[in-house]
Amino acid sequence: MLTAVVGEPSSLFDRRFLLNALLPILITLSLLSAVIISTLTDPAGMLREWNNLDATLRVLAGTGMVTVSVVLAAVVSGRSQSLIRCYEGLWPGRLGDALMLPGRRRHRRRARRLGFDRAASDYPADPRDIMPTRLGNILRAAESYPHERYGLDAVVTWPRLFPLLPDGLTTALAAARAEIEFHLTISALASFFAVGAGGWLAAVNGPTWLFLSCYWAGAACAWLTYRGALAPARLYGEHVRVAFDLYRQELLTHLGIEGDEREQWARLNQFWYRNIPMDTPLLPEPEDPEDPEDDVPEVPSWPAIPPQLLTWALIISSGLLVGWLR
Repeated sequence: MLTAVVGEPSSLFDRRFLLNALLPILITLSLLSAVIISTLTDPAGMLREWNNLDATLRVLAGTGMVTVSVVLAAVVSGRSQSLIRCYEGLWPGRLGDALMLPGRRRHRRRARRLGFDRAASDYPADPRDIMPTRLGNILRAAESYPHERYGLDAVVTWPRLFPLLPDGLTTALAAARAEIEFHLTISALASFFAVGAGGWLAAVNGPTWLFLSCYWAGAACAWLTYRGALAPARLYGEHVRVAFDLYRQELLTHLGIEGDEREQWARLNQFWYRNIPMDTPLLPEPEDPEDPEDDVPEVPSWPAIPPQLLTWALIISSGLLVGWLR
């Protein structure tokens, strides 16, 4: 994906690492610790015991928590691209395909209903490229734009084009990508907190009000921060389109290629993908396999209920069920 090139590894304790990984991890671990401590003993008594500990032990305990947080933050920061791919809907295996299918169908219906003019920034032009999530469709629309306009493959062209971009554009791309990463990291950690705190409170028979508060607050935070990632994703997509519109010719110039632009991009695609020399005649375009979903008439047997509504219904009903059983 195009975000992988911009998502260069951040150095330890730089601003991006602190804001996008370490700070959210510290807050999540602190909230989980507070929930666990509140169920194990009296918080006031726990605080008195902590104050009575030797200063060396307190320093060691604090250092241990910070060390664990830094290690976890380094793991989260290093797997940021995997996190983005997960929220895009790029899930591996047959199970991933099965989970992806309902979302793809829903977004296909939405793209057709909106029409290409209104959905151009949110959906790719080819219905077969539709992704199961809104974030995935926004990023896929930016990825498919160069092929629709100029006949070039964005995936193989982007790593070669990116070093030629001016500093202002690369800075804007990195800032938009970092904002996407920030929102998705908080969303993932909020989901973890909802499941972890809710599971702990259910297991130890904690207060019902605390269980519902942690469970629903974590779920709400996860959903809101995911929605917050959509705006920077659109901004990132616009920067990608600008990069191809304004600087694709510079890449051809650096490669020493002249002639019809669309034909040269087709030759470069052959060369990069199949190692076919540039002076070889163009091979015929392979026919795209038919998508069986395109032949199925859209006559749903069930009402088209948005997945968000189903998710929230499940979260609320499961929270009420656990509270009632306890």
